[in-house]
Amino acid sequence: MNKEMLLLLQNAQYLGIELNEQQLAQFDIYKNELLQWNAKTNLISENSAQEIITRHFLDSLTALQFIQKPTARMVDVGCGAGFPSLPLKIALPTLELYLLETNRKKVSFLKHMIRLLNLSTTFVLYDRTENIMKTDTWKEKFDVLISRAAFKLSELLPQGKYFLVPGGNLIALKGPNVEDELTQCISSTEQYKISPFIQHDINVPFLDAHRKIIIGIKK
Repeated sequence: MNKEMLLLLQNAQYLGIELNEQQLAQFDIYKNELLQWNAKTNLISENSAQEIITRHFLDSLTALQFIQKPTARMVDVGCGAGFPSLPLKIALPTLELYLLETNRKKVSFLKHMIRLLNLSTTFVLYDRTENIMKTDTWKEKFDVLISRAAFKLSELLPQGKYFLVPGGNLIALKGPNVEDELTQCISSTEQYKISPFIQHDINVPFLDAHRKIIIGIKK
């Protein structure tokens, strides 16, 4: 086991997540492919490419504790190179995952990773969120809607209303400063049938900064 995978294993354990050899091998492949593809196309920033284990894999895994049903059907809106949902899928293979992305090169990367990692019940939706929401195809079809920094909370409210089943969870991974976003949502949660957002502080030694995970429940 290389040093990076040992780091991932130990810090995942800190989060209460046990990764087996197969899962660690999948993460290692994911990291290497991400670096190779990133050299040709802009999937992640150059700075974060130096810290894939912490800034992408482990940061994504902090959300696992908030996924209440192991077999949840989850949509990741604006998932980019697959964060946070692909690390969550590797750690919890029973998830049924839909990756919603509009960038063609990122979509190609996601499809490549699904094949390479042999991920079952994992699908890519290549479309804009607003286009999907004009139809009934995916209306109230998901237990979890998750997003990491791709949308403001006020933008996630109508998405939550559309995608989530009643009782479903909207999970947003955010940086430390979300007060303005939360304030903008106060008057809209009832309109979009989302319960007032609850903040969860993520303070772990291996992340370079404080994080928050914001949870809303579809009524």
